[in-house]
Amino acid sequence: MSSLLLLLAACGGSTSPSAEAPAAAPAASPNSLTIKGSDSEVNVVQALAEAFMKEHPGVSISVSGGGSGTGIAAIMDGTAQLANSSRALSGTEKIDAGRRGLDLKGFVFATDGLAVVVNEKNAVASLSMDDLGKLYRGETTAWEGLGGAGPVSLYGRQSNSGTYTYFKEAAVKGEYAPTLKQMNGTSQIVEGVRADAGGLGYVAAGYVSGDKVTGLRVVGLVTAPGQAPVLPTDEAAVLSGAYPLARPLYQFLNGAPTGVLKDFLAFEASPAGQSIVKAAGFYTIAPEAVTANAAILGQ
Repeated sequence: MSSLLLLLAACGGSTSPSAEAPAAAPAASPNSLTIKGSDSEVNVVQALAEAFMKEHPGVSISVSGGGSGTGIAAIMDGTAQLANSSRALSGTEKIDAGRRGLDLKGFVFATDGLAVVVNEKNAVASLSMDDLGKLYRGETTAWEGLGGAGPVSLYGRQSNSGTYTYFKEAAVKGEYAPTLKQMNGTSQIVEGVRADAGGLGYVAAGYVSGDKVTGLRVVGLVTAPGQAPVLPTDEAAVLSGAYPLARPLYQFLNGAPTGVLKDFLAFEASPAGQSIVKAAGFYTIAPEAVTANAAILGQ
């Protein structure tokens, strides 16, 4: 019986794969998988991989972080079989994949309600999406008028992060303020806001589930005047899209999956896999993604 391997690395990486890199598949054993990418997804995929390897003791799975761009680059250059990504492919990435002759497919294994968090000492309980954008663009720099007091300290991810890109498009709707503290990983955002009375950050739901929210306040979001704030802890709102920062969590692969890769994806989508997703603080696959996943798996 071969030894089981699970490697978790949260280091940074390049977001721009070379256009000259070959499209060859990673040189790997038929019983091993290399998964790279999203820091938001790395912990839950680690848990899924551990459970899968317990059921398949001859399989070795390596999981590492570094950002969605890092994972997609690894698929492009053939150093991973699966890329964790908290965002869809960019137009540039689609063009690059086409030039390389790659057939990248997006498998959705979970749903996230990206949480906006402040320090527990901050009295702000909710923000409108308009105010959230103004804060992150640097147009609002103090908590006065929003229910709190003192200067605002902005925390976010680095530009190779899918969450950085997603939040910019969904909430900032412009350029981030130059005062944004760009953190290497999601856990660093959590710790930064916990230690900063004026801190404001955004993190995947799994990082603030249960007792992980200690020291923080999860802020409700208001999408229109007169509407009640919605929290990322409202599963129905996240799955229906009523929560404004609900998003699918992707894994990109090249071509139709076979062997261990296909088996692992099927496990993630199974009731056993989805129970692990929920235990990690995320939500199950949204209904519209189930059919697309089945097509990828040939079901």
